[in-house]
Amino acid sequence: MSAAWFIALSLVWTGGLAGLAQLLTGQGAGARYAQLVWRGAACLSLAPWIVLAALSILPRRFPSELPEIPYFYPLSETVETASMGLRSALAGPDWSLAETGLLVFLVAGWCVRAGLSLAGQMRLQRLKAASAELSTDARVSSDDMPPLRAIPSGSPFIAGLLRPAVYIPDALKSPEDQRHVVIHECVHMERGDLITRPFERLIADIFWFSPFAWTIRRELDFWREAVCDEIAAERSGDPIGYARTLARAARSSAPLRTLPVSSFILPRKRSLPMRLTRILDSHQKRQRPLLASAAALMALAVAPFAVGQGSTLTASISYSHPVLIEASAKVTSEYGMRTHPISGKELMHKGIDIKGPMGTPIYSPAEGEVGFSGHKDGYGEMVEVIYADGSKLIYCQLSERLLETGDTVAAGEKVGLLGASGRATGPHLHVEYWRPVAGADGAVEMKSFDPASIDGLVLYQN
Repeated sequence: MSAAWFIALSLVWTGGLAGLAQLLTGQGAGARYAQLVWRGAACLSLAPWIVLAALSILPRRFPSELPEIPYFYPLSETVETASMGLRSALAGPDWSLAETGLLVFLVAGWCVRAGLSLAGQMRLQRLKAASAELSTDARVSSDDMPPLRAIPSGSPFIAGLLRPAVYIPDALKSPEDQRHVVIHECVHMERGDLITRPFERLIADIFWFSPFAWTIRRELDFWREAVCDEIAAERSGDPIGYARTLARAARSSAPLRTLPVSSFILPRKRSLPMRLTRILDSHQKRQRPLLASAAALMALAVAPFAVGQGSTLTASISYSHPVLIEASAKVTSEYGMRTHPISGKELMHKGIDIKGPMGTPIYSPAEGEVGFSGHKDGYGEMVEVIYADGSKLIYCQLSERLLETGDTVAAGEKVGLLGASGRATGPHLHVEYWRPVAGADGAVEMKSFDPASIDGLVLYQN
């Protein structure tokens, strides 16, 4: 898989997920519902790559023979056209020089993200080491409450997976403020945010080049805090007092942007008014779990198509073997309009006919994958091989097929034997060449070309 393909598909995929999630969480959606939607978007952003990795370790062939399925060209062409759109756009230019640069660009970005994460962990450890034990009022303390630690400045947060502690800045000294902060951070602990948050934020580290991935990360941060606000304000019994603590914390402490923890105050300034409005809004927020589930299933259904596009992309293709090797081979019918030898009608001939002895081996000129192997009326026994640039060669009139659908084929490997299994006047190979082409309107469709005009493709060798 090329770096260009990874970047392009990631941008399209994360953009689609972010747009769908934004659409579903508009118009006063409930906090828990919104968090569910954005969590689904974060998980689904990795779906194409997880599925692709799983497919790479699965066997290429099924353990038992599959029943024959009728081959419908119109339907297959429609699916191929849709799935090859992005791949065709990337396969057109020569990426041989840019590919190395893009790969270095990707790796450098991942290294920077890893370095920033490490720096954040180091800063967190220094801040924890410099903190002091904080004495609490009786109204704040409880038996199941984590210990409190005082820090000089910053936003309140909870940290520590095995032994969590709540860290409160010196500016929040009143028992009321400390009580509200402790309730909020304990909700984080109960909901498992100490475990899930690092994984949720990982999307922006993996797809650091995608602004949509950063949107998903910011929305997850906001809705995580909004859910805790909703629960904490209700548990405190004083939503107005809880809102005052939130506003006081925002005024007196700057958010800890680089710490790998959930901060009481988020970096974005506009998030505070939104949180305060939600806390003080007495109307019940709408919950739509069924709609969220339907949206997640819809996105999951689209993921395999994205995977299918990315599974075979490379920058170019080279032909290293003739299709047919036979001393007596010759072209009997060329590509273009012709009078059909059987029907006598003037029809478009979308391939080339090469005459040869019955049973002559037919070879694949390059490495590819068998898209279809079976019988089709008029074409007889046929094998369709799809190559890395999205093009395909269709070998027809075979007397015997040597490959099955889904098989991989190497350059110079036999695909079948020459014959006359369809509408034919004698033994010959009918070979067609198709490739995706972008039209003036940007739509991509598969079109046939003269196989003899393809650079590097040797149809027969005497």
